[in-house]
Amino acid sequence: MKKDRFNNFDDEVRELVLDFENTVLKGQARFFDVDELEVIIDYYFEVGDKHPLEAAVEYAEKLYPNSTTIRLRRAHLMMSHEQYSQALKVLNQMREAEPQNTDVAYSLGVANGAVGDSRKAIAYFKEAATDGWMLGRVYSNMAEEYYKLKDYDAAINCYRKAMESDSCDDIAIYNYYDVCFEAGRIEQAVDYLSEYVKKNPYSRESWYCLGCAYRDLTLYEKAVDAFEYAIAIDKGYTEAYIALSQTQDFMGNTAEAVTTMLRVLDYCDDRAHVYRTIGSLYAREANYDTAMAYFKKAVEENPADAEAYASLALCYLELGDTCTAVSKVNRALMFDEATPMDSNDGRDPKHDAPGNPNVLCAAAMIYDAIGEFYKASEYFEQMIATGIYDEHQCQLYTQFLFNHKVYDIVIQFGEESLEVYPHSSFYCTYLAASYFYTNRYNKARKMLPYVSPALLAEICPELIMHPLLGPLVPTDPYNKSLEQKK
Repeated sequence: MKKDRFNNFDDEVRELVLDFENTVLKGQARFFDVDELEVIIDYYFEVGDKHPLEAAVEYAEKLYPNSTTIRLRRAHLMMSHEQYSQALKVLNQMREAEPQNTDVAYSLGVANGAVGDSRKAIAYFKEAATDGWMLGRVYSNMAEEYYKLKDYDAAINCYRKAMESDSCDDIAIYNYYDVCFEAGRIEQAVDYLSEYVKKNPYSRESWYCLGCAYRDLTLYEKAVDAFEYAIAIDKGYTEAYIALSQTQDFMGNTAEAVTTMLRVLDYCDDRAHVYRTIGSLYAREANYDTAMAYFKKAVEENPADAEAYASLALCYLELGDTCTAVSKVNRALMFDEATPMDSNDGRDPKHDAPGNPNVLCAAAMIYDAIGEFYKASEYFEQMIATGIYDEHQCQLYTQFLFNHKVYDIVIQFGEESLEVYPHSSFYCTYLAASYFYTNRYNKARKMLPYVSPALLAEICPELIMHPLLGPLVPTDPYNKSLEQKK
């Protein structure tokens, strides 16, 4: 059945748009005033119908060439095409003619934010806020600009104002917690959201974000309650089911985590993702047979699910069936449309995007297992090139390099990783061992306070037993020459 394009609009909008289309496209006679044309143009903006939008703006400009609202829509159309310099020119002209127009000020804020001038954008948004109209949107935009400037306190404050001005602004709620998390203000978020849900008890997004805050503070029981509240408000809130399942998994309740994911099947469009998630839960518990059954269900739901094939491949690898593992991971690579392919694999070489890091990591692990170092290395490098790999994948790459004694790259990658994960015992341990094996004893010694003794004993027992563990000598040529002179 064809979807009604006016489902989310009232009858007045439907009538105006259809009258406009009959007038412009079919040549019928109908007069439209400025307000009616504004409604028509805004409809096309909202539904993203570009060709009639262009026609509506041009038609309105012919009838009302000096109308502020129509010129403003022209500037908005320019911004939708990322023609920000042209839009700024139009808006600045309007600003000179109507310096008190807060709609123009708001649009100038959006345009300046788009070209990277956050401070100027904030000034315009503050001006736009003075008329009290659409404050939720104004404060959300202002918060985004403060975030770009890394002024987290101001961003948090603006997102709160947005939430208080418009309790239905779910994006502001999500963004509020994201900024609190990034700024390390999770406890502050718990305090605020706990009060906010008292005032807005039916805000599913607020309960969800409160659950995320409790989860990130490892207050798992409270997180479970908050996620269940969100689900009670909206039975089809798939994000809450997924977050609840993750929390139950963190608590060690794999069976409950699986049950929660099964609950979401009735509401989730991407059933393959649900089955894949369940398979991953079982795979982590080394229950590979059950895991494979769910990965196969994912493939049944979506025969081109690259991640499901990659997960299946890893299960076969764990079970010792390397031939099938290679076959499955190659199929995963084939379906991962964004993965750059070489001609030897028989896939399209035209793709230039870096690909799915989960698929690439699986390919690297499997090709490493069958002794194809260079191919494994290529897939790991492609994974890193995505820039969206997770910490576990980052650690797998480090272990791969270390196991193959590529110590210089371990050092380079480990030092970069420490900038993201300061004093991580994992990276400090691999760095200490790599420094030791490349005779950089002073650097190895500096890592020792942060290493994992058990891991170091496993990967570099020589360092644990080294007689000069305390006063390790420097090895650069300058210091060596000094020792020889002495």
